[in-house]
Amino acid sequence: MLKGFQDRPYKNILTAVALSTLACFLSVSVPVIGFVCFLFLPLPITFYRVSLGRKTGAMVALGALGLTAIFKGPLGADLFFLLGMMGLGFSMGEFIEKNFSIEKTIGYACALVVLSGAFLLFLYSSTSNLGVGRVISDYIGKNLTLSLAAYQKMGMSEEHIRTLSESIDEIRYVLVRTLPSLLTAGLLCAAWLNLLLARFIITPQSGLKPDLFALNRWEAPEILVWGVAAAIAMILIPSGPVKFIGLNGLILLMTVYFFQGIAVISFYLQKKSIPLALRVLCYSFIALQQILVLVVIGIGLSDVWLKFRKIGETPADH
Repeated sequence: MLKGFQDRPYKNILTAVALSTLACFLSVSVPVIGFVCFLFLPLPITFYRVSLGRKTGAMVALGALGLTAIFKGPLGADLFFLLGMMGLGFSMGEFIEKNFSIEKTIGYACALVVLSGAFLLFLYSSTSNLGVGRVISDYIGKNLTLSLAAYQKMGMSEEHIRTLSESIDEIRYVLVRTLPSLLTAGLLCAAWLNLLLARFIITPQSGLKPDLFALNRWEAPEILVWGVAAAIAMILIPSGPVKFIGLNGLILLMTVYFFQGIAVISFYLQKKSIPLALRVLCYSFIALQQILVLVVIGIGLSDVWLKFRKIGETPADH
């Protein structure tokens, strides 16, 4: 698929811009389908970066953003998030082309997006004469208010609405202080999902490491276990700032071990030749049940010591 695309790049640039624009437009316009489009927005950008090259891939991304702004009108904060997801896809394409490992491809791409986002946020807060904390707090407060109104329209009981309304300041307080890890964890999840799908359209390119897309064989560095212990210790310290630093660290590390747990489950589902439909059903249950998410994290942590997959003792499975 990729080779055929490379054979006629100029004929496909307009198609690339049109499809990317459609994905961007749906992301900011349609509630449910838009969220799915937003989540997988990095995928086409990654594909176009690898297939069309750096300059043309960047033109596709910028062209899609420009056309979305023209058709949709002022994007406001949506522009910030669209830039982040498209930047994630473009960066992943860069590191895939360089044959980086899984953790470097995802980690470096997410780090670039987070640092760029922090810089843009600082720039915006400076030009608007507002502090970074005030900008974040106002944005979260606005969205919490909108969410509360949406719950009322959905018919949530008055008791629950009143409880949420009375707790909104406390919720905002916690969200403001955990936003760095929550956003980064979201980026990591998006990068993981998009890299998982990218193997179906990028692997035909010769020269790429086949194990780059073998996500079910991935293992987190063992040293991260000490980070978990340190984060838990910091949470137990009475000091507010230290506690939230530990909480942010723990959220990120639990995300990493969730990936390792999913890799273990995926490894055995593939090893036992479980049908694709049943695999999707299994992953759907995990996504919908919070207790199962914790179980998967536990599997990921346990895999550090128990080595469920015995990867060093089995042939590679691509």
